[in-house]
Amino acid sequence: MAVFAAGWLVACGGNSLPAGDAQDPTPGGGLPGEPVNPGGPGGQGNGEEPTGTQTLWPLTTGSTWVYDIQDPVEGNFQKQVTVVGPGEVPGQPGINAVQVHSRQDRVLNNVLYEEYSWQVELTNGLVVRLREDDHRDGQQVRSTTWSPATVKSVARVPDALPWTYKSDVLEHIILGDGSRDEKSPTYIWKVLETGVTVTTKAGTFTNAVKIQRDKVNDNGEVKQDKTRFYWLVPGIGKVREEGERTEDLASYDIKP
Repeated sequence: MAVFAAGWLVACGGNSLPAGDAQDPTPGGGLPGEPVNPGGPGGQGNGEEPTGTQTLWPLTTGSTWVYDIQDPVEGNFQKQVTVVGPGEVPGQPGINAVQVHSRQDRVLNNVLYEEYSWQVELTNGLVVRLREDDHRDGQQVRSTTWSPATVKSVARVPDALPWTYKSDVLEHIILGDGSRDEKSPTYIWKVLETGVTVTTKAGTFTNAVKIQRDKVNDNGEVKQDKTRFYWLVPGIGKVREEGERTEDLASYDIKP
C-alpha cells in the first residue's frame, strides 16, 4: 500500500462493498480496505473529494447536521455534527483522515459532551473510524483507537440485498487519568432495504437506505439492547437512528 507525501493512503481497489467476510483484528492499526484518496494539503494527490454527491456518508469540509436526541439516560437534547476537514490523525504520524466534531449539550445533567473522530471512506464502500477523543465539559476523558479501524457506516448501496458484514476489532482505550483498557467487540452490519420513506423534523425522504448494526457476544448472539437501526439518504447522510437512543435529523447543510 503506497503513501502520498501528504499522508493519504492511495486507493487502488474496486468500488463495491465487501462481500461480508470478517476482518481479523490486526494489532497496530490498519484499515479493512483501501482508502479513497481526496488529495492532501497544498494540492497533493488527485484533488478528488473523499465522497461524491450521492454518498450515504458525506465527509465534505464544513458540512453540518443537527439532530434531536431522545436518550433514556441523558434525556432530550440536541447534537450538532460538523465536518472539520482533513488532517493528520493524532498519534498516527503520516496518516491523514477527515476530522468530524460532535457537540452534545446534555441539558438534563448540565453536561457539554464533545467527540472528535477521524474517519476515512474506503474504496470498498465502508466508512471507518481510526480514532475518537471524548471530552466532557472541555476535559478529555477518553481516547479510543481500533485495530483495524472500526466500521462507522457505509457510503454506498451494495449490489445485492440483504448484505451482511462482520467486523472484529481490538479496541484500545486510554482514559483521562492515563489508565488503559482493551476490548474486542464484534459488530454485524446489515443493509436491509433501499427506497425507504422516513419522516424527520428536517423533512420526508423517500430514498433512504435502512441499515442495522448488532453488537454480538462470543457466541454470535446479539447483546441485550445493542441493536441500532440507521436510515441514510444519498447526498445527505444519516437522517434517523433508533435503538440505544433515538436521533432525528432537525436540519442539515451539506457542502459540495
